[in-house]
Amino acid sequence: MLCAIAVGTAVWNTEARAAHAEALHRHRVPATTAGEADRLLPARFNSARMATARAAWEYPASHRHTDTVLVPAGTPVGAKVTIWVDDAGREAQAPRSDGELASTAVAAGSGAFGVLVLSAGGVVWLRLRRVEARSLAAWEREWVLVEPRWSGRMRREPGAGDD
Repeated sequence: MLCAIAVGTAVWNTEARAAHAEALHRHRVPATTAGEADRLLPARFNSARMATARAAWEYPASHRHTDTVLVPAGTPVGAKVTIWVDDAGREAQAPRSDGELASTAVAAGSGAFGVLVLSAGGVVWLRLRRVEARSLAAWEREWVLVEPRWSGRMRREPGAGDD
């Protein structure tokens, strides 16, 4: 369990540092739609229907960009939408949220715990197989000695009455 917590904590720390560094190069900027919202996309987790539309924005100052961006379905031409861009002004993904970082850390910790449990289970299983094999071999040796007397069938000793 401690191993899984250590792995989860290490992943959290690493991912949080990487997300923070990435967030320093992400910027929210206003964009104006230049085309109708079309190509309706499947609903996301929050059930918001999204579409794509051509939009224009400026970032850094006085550098104009145009590209197809995600907008809410039904967004009219000329509407203002907020998008994420990188330092060069190209559209980019939003910085990762704490929820995403936490789910990554929990998944890594859970995976480490699962591997540890399965490994320990495998070692125990192999050990029990060896103990069982030794026990069965010992039982077989003892049975060879006890069975003739127990069943009433006397074992013929070599040399007695051999002609």
